[in-house]
Amino acid sequence: ATLKYSHSLTKLFGFADSKNSQYLDASINQDLGGDFTLNLHLGRQEVKNNDAASYTDWKVGITKDLGIAALSLAFFGTNTEAYYSPNGKNLGKSGAVLTLSKTF
Repeated sequence: ATLKYSHSLTKLFGFADSKNSQYLDASINQDLGGDFTLNLHLGRQEVKNNDAASYTDWKVGITKDLGIAALSLAFFGTNTEAYYSPNGKNLGKSGAVLTLSKTF
């Protein structure tokens, strides 16, 4: 399990007057047995002087150790619609990621 706190000493993400914004992140990876691990994450970004840009993010996933690699499936999302890419895509949209990874 991890708990992390981040604090901006300058403006955050280019938002005016956002100095001293903060992010709190809690994560846990719980062994379920049978080479399965439950992956949980919850984070809260507070953008100072800009409530509309503040958000909560989350992830729920499961990882299977295959011996030679790890296979993970994760679902994630946020509660914001304040962040868009230059082409208009909502960057706060929920989604899923399937990953096959190998550590060397």
